[in-house]
Order: sequence, then C-alpha cells, then structure tokens
Amino acid sequence: MKKTKYDKVQDFLLFFIKPLVFPWMYKDAKRIVNANGFNFKRKDPYLMLANHTFLFDVVHVPLKLKKNPFIVASEELFVRQPTKFLFKWVAHIIPKSKGASDLRTAKGIIGAIKRGYPVLIFPEGDTTFYGETKNIEYSTMKLIKKLKVDVVTCNVKGGYLSKPRWAEGKRKKRFVELNYNETIKKDDLAKMSLDEIYDIISKALYNNDYEYQREHMIKHPGFELAKGLENILYICPECDSVNSLETAGNFIRCNHCKTEGKINEYGFIEGFKFDNTIDWDDYQRTKKELLLKSEINSTGDLYFIRFEDSVKELEGKVNIKYKDMNYYISGAYEEVIPVDEVTKQMISLRRDFTFIYNGKYYHFKLDRYASSLLRVTQDKY
Repeated sequence: MKKTKYDKVQDFLLFFIKPLVFPWMYKDAKRIVNANGFNFKRKDPYLMLANHTFLFDVVHVPLKLKKNPFIVASEELFVRQPTKFLFKWVAHIIPKSKGASDLRTAKGIIGAIKRGYPVLIFPEGDTTFYGETKNIEYSTMKLIKKLKVDVVTCNVKGGYLSKPRWAEGKRKKRFVELNYNETIKKDDLAKMSLDEIYDIISKALYNNDYEYQREHMIKHPGFELAKGLENILYICPECDSVNSLETAGNFIRCNHCKTEGKINEYGFIEGFKFDNTIDWDDYQRTKKELLLKSEINSTGDLYFIRFEDSVKELEGKVNIKYKDMNYYISGAYEEVIPVDEVTKQMISLRRDFTFIYNGKYYHFKLDRYASSLLRVTQDKY
C-alpha cells in the first residue's frame, strides 16, 4: 500500500521540525540510550511498545528512530490546543479512546503498517501515577498476532521520579534511561499463544521506578517536591482518614492525625509508614469501603466534549461531590449522576476527570482529589 498525500505532507513537516526537538528533549532530561542491537535506522515496518512513565516519554522514545512512527494517543488530545493542531496536521498520530477497545484505532494501526511505517503504542493506556508498570492491555496481544511484524520494546526507567505525573513543582537534574530490545521476531508469532505473548511483553515493559532509584539514588532537588501528592494519595496510612492530606513545598501532613513528613531529594517519602507511592497506593486500594462511605468534594471547570467535530466547550465552574454512590454536580451545571452508570471513566493529564453518562462526554478540570473521585467508580487506574 502506498503512502497517502497526507502521509507525505506530515513526513515533509517532520523532516524540518525534528531537528528542533532534539535540543528541547536534551534540555528536558539527561538521556541514556541502550540500543541492545536494535537498529534505529531500520526502514521496514514493526511494532514498538513502551511503558509510560512520564509525559514526554512519548517524545523521547521515538526520537532516535530514522523513520517517524505512527503513535497511538488519546483522542482527547485532538480537541485541545496546541496538540489539536500538531496531532492533526504535523505528527503521525492514531487516536484512541482511553479505557476502551477501538476498531477505528486498530484499522489505523494496520493501515500504517501496510504503508510501511513503524507504529508506537504505550499499552498501559495511560501514564503511571504511582511509578510502576501496570494494566498492560491484553487486546494489544491480539493486535500483535494480527500484524505479523517484529515487536520491539522500549523499557523507560527514571522518568517517573524526574517528572511525576501528579507533581505541581519542578524537579532539577531530570533523567531518563531508554532500553530498546527486539523482543519478538515476526516468524515466532504464529506458534505463540496470546498468553505467551502477554507474559513476554509484560516482563519486557515492567519497571518500578522506586526500585530503580534505590539502586541508582539520583538526586532530583526542588522546592515543591510534595505539592500535588494529595491528588493521588487519599488514605492516610497512619489513621485511615480519607482525603485528609495536604501538601506545601516539600512537606506532606495529615490534618486528622497530625502526622507530618516530606519528600526528600531522592523522591522518597519520609515520616509516614510508606516511603513510596507504589506501596502507599497498594495499601489505600485495600480501603475501598472507607472510600465508598466517605464524602468527596472538589471544585473545577466542567467541559463537554464532542469528538465527532473535535469540539471542547466550557460549561462553567462547578462543584462535584461524591456521596452514597452518586456524583452531585452543582454551580454552572446541575445534575445527579449514579456512579455505577458512568463509563470510560479516566484521569487525563494531572487531574482532569472524564467519563461518559447518557451519551455525553463530561470533562472536569478538577482543583483536587482526582484519584479518589475516580476510584469510587473504578479500580483499574
């Protein structure tokens, strides 16, 4: 299958833009690249899979590839600027609905491979909030079998603690290590089961950034290292209170039991039972009943999104409250929404809470408590 005119225009624009991206990414983070025999100049199509540790690994991972891949990305990025323009007219991007399988996405991937392009997928479906690779989408294994091309993996390490997704304060001395491997040859795919492929891919992409940090102890100093933690940590492990944590600068405090701690320059939490967000989250997941019985309140801006014409409309400032298995929305928009009737519920960016209810796509740009509002309705992310 030949390239389309659209492909050729994007290739032309990327040829001129890509040299400007290199110095930007070098400034973003120090990079260590381990090719492990992978040829960055290869021209034949292949599927590349990577774990998703921070926002810009979507740029770091394909940066050295001679042939620009098609990258699978959230459809929400097609309704906001500047990514709306870049993704539609410049970069090779295939839109995907978060948290759901998408026939349109599969067709886009197959078409790109047939036209000779590599394809890059982050099969977790979302950037990690806690620092550990989880929730590899099983549907990706079916796609691997169907594509019948080599599978290359890139294991990204160090990126989470350099730029945590939840963080509102910047870290200095940012760092990322990229490890490429030709993980499965296309000739081996026919004799492999989906479970075997899943096991290989899961092991190839698994990363725990805190384990990596304990080994390397890379300093990431800053003045607001704890700011934003209350948006992902909602159960105090010292007293089991819900949404009682607050942060300021490098410090974190529980308003209920008065326990105080801080994040040190290596990214570890001091003063609380857990010194990392992975173990803390494993603990708070066991307290689901406490969360469901609690009351959660946050203000934020409410938008409605129409993907059919790529429009995102601001409804206004609202308060969203969770209580007794309902979301109560008040302010510029009034509605009561049963929690068990929402679908495709996700957190995008740092604390943007989205879901579909009665055919409408709700997008809340929250001021706080994003993870607890999500967790009352799903446990995946």
